[in-house]
Amino acid sequence: MGYGEAPWVFKGRALYQLQLVKVDEAKKYMPKELKLVELFGYTLGGFYLARYDDSPVGAFDELVVLAGLAWNPPTSCAWAARVYVNNKSARDHGLHSVGLPSRLADFSASSCGPADKSRSWWWQSKGAGILDGKNNKQIGGTTAPGCTLLEGDLCIKNMEKAPSRSSSSPVCSLQLPPALEAQAWSGPRIRLALPSFSGGTPDHPDLLKYACDLLTCVRPVSPAVVILPKASTSQEGQGKQGKAGSSSTTELLSSVLNGAPVLALAFEDMVMTVQEPVRAMYTLSPPVVGQSGVNA
Repeated sequence: MGYGEAPWVFKGRALYQLQLVKVDEAKKYMPKELKLVELFGYTLGGFYLARYDDSPVGAFDELVVLAGLAWNPPTSCAWAARVYVNNKSARDHGLHSVGLPSRLADFSASSCGPADKSRSWWWQSKGAGILDGKNNKQIGGTTAPGCTLLEGDLCIKNMEKAPSRSSSSPVCSLQLPPALEAQAWSGPRIRLALPSFSGGTPDHPDLLKYACDLLTCVRPVSPAVVILPKASTSQEGQGKQGKAGSSSTTELLSSVLNGAPVLALAFEDMVMTVQEPVRAMYTLSPPVVGQSGVNA
């Protein structure tokens, strides 16, 4: 199943959390040609976590780790350090059609999370389940092996194979906002525009820009708590990457994911329309932290 022609429409719910990221750390994930929006040594990064009940390839889950904001006068565009999805078609589309650093991932209940999953924002929605990366079949299960290293409601692991890590690399766990009470108001229904940059990959070496237009109910929520694998913090803080053949099993994204939360918004009953990317300008230099292929 492919995406077909743009625009591409996604329906579901999402959590959009903005966090302060040190400029020096954000630059590791961004091409040097992009000028960061910064103040006092920080830019706005964070993450976008979504459960799509419907999309061009059906239901799936997505975590976009945002390194920071780049200037696109007179406004700005977000730059994704990583995109994790549990659907192979969605991963391939991100890599080959949009120029995104997409990875196949596992989204599952953490074995250390609360017993009452119904109280979490994530488990309140229709579940996309866990999808087999090879054939997109439902493989079920709510607790993934290995999640005992993490805590929280939701455990996310990179399932791509690479020489520098095992085939299952913890990314983070998220303790998510509580679910809405019955009959509670989900916020005003508004339109939002979330422009983004991509590119700098073998498939798309040029800078690309694409538009994400949302029609959704929006409400402020308590920020999600990000729990990182224990080995990740020290490795990332030293700016080191695992070498080929090493025993590193974690994704080195802690400098982006552990920033101080600024704002968290829940998007309920969301309809997101994504336009086909267009070439914005020059060929980009690769980031310090490689993101071009699935093995990076």
